[in-house]
Amino acid sequence: MNEDKAPESVWEHSRWRRSARRLWRTPYEKGEAGGKPLGLWLTDDTVAVARFDHVQAYRVTTGEPLWTWRPPGEQVVGLVSADAKDGVGVVLHYDDGNLDVERVGLTSLAVDTGEVVRQREQDAEPLGYLPSDVAVGGGLVAAAVESWKTDEFGNGDEVTLHTLDVETGRVRYKHTLKDRRVQNASAISAQPFVAHLEARGARGRPRLLVLDAVRKDAVALRLPDDCEKFGREVAVAGDVLAVQLVPADESDRDKGVRVGAYSTSSGELLWEWHTKGWRHEEAVVLAHRGWLLVLHRYAHRFSVLDPADGRVVARRRLRGRGAIWPFAAAAGELIAVSCGSPGDIRRLRVFRWR
Repeated sequence: MNEDKAPESVWEHSRWRRSARRLWRTPYEKGEAGGKPLGLWLTDDTVAVARFDHVQAYRVTTGEPLWTWRPPGEQVVGLVSADAKDGVGVVLHYDDGNLDVERVGLTSLAVDTGEVVRQREQDAEPLGYLPSDVAVGGGLVAAAVESWKTDEFGNGDEVTLHTLDVETGRVRYKHTLKDRRVQNASAISAQPFVAHLEARGARGRPRLLVLDAVRKDAVALRLPDDCEKFGREVAVAGDVLAVQLVPADESDRDKGVRVGAYSTSSGELLWEWHTKGWRHEEAVVLAHRGWLLVLHRYAHRFSVLDPADGRVVARRRLRGRGAIWPFAAAAGELIAVSCGSPGDIRRLRVFRWR
């Protein structure tokens, strides 16, 4: 995902009418609520899709099943890493039937072979509410933990944002929120560390907080006045963070997908990009080869944007049935798309965009 910037020639012949070449797709399968995908990993040789009870890998060129991994005992897959750093993906698993989870498992899998590279247990307390307050990626686990402890002056409700090393559990970065207006906090990205904050009060609005262990500061990204919330994921290319912006006015949502690009150093909204779409559509934003990829039209199309100014470098159409709440991953010349909607058709599609 975080590759060096490629020249525009890799996206040549970028007309709307050009379709990415589909390599294969899995058969139609009616999904159950618990069977929705939780994430995708993609390498040049293998694509792996994670569900609550297993991770299934396929040969990327043919769709041939390669390996399956299942969590131990009665545990389930809570979430998986947003990337496969050095070809290794991370699974966070635990017993979701236990009301008081004390330990979680962290298993690192080699995507191409299914080999367990490392496995360890982690205290659940530093992770907050599972799995919604946690994100995994870049060899880190990011979490937002609310403390009900009060100090000598009676102040409480303190929220701690921190990242833990996947291999050792050691705290790599820590930031304490002392703003008592924060009602909910969750980690939505581990690398880079991005937290989603919701504030109390009639004037309270969601915002994103970008944390940097090098600069030792936090940068707040604020919604435009006419928007009510951010999308569910972010993508970072260089100093630019892209995220879907959801308009507050229902009629504006019929006008299509809206993506905003922010500076991660200043928090400034640099540019916005719009495309035609359908009501309540949720887009996927990815960083790939130095560009920003936006999957839209219910995963029927993706557009490639220059992070500097939002200029469209290329467009591709993706043949096949659309996907509600899609998941996507990109590697080299490949892009994989799966549907994340419970009860909908579950289908995995793999394309070569050149």
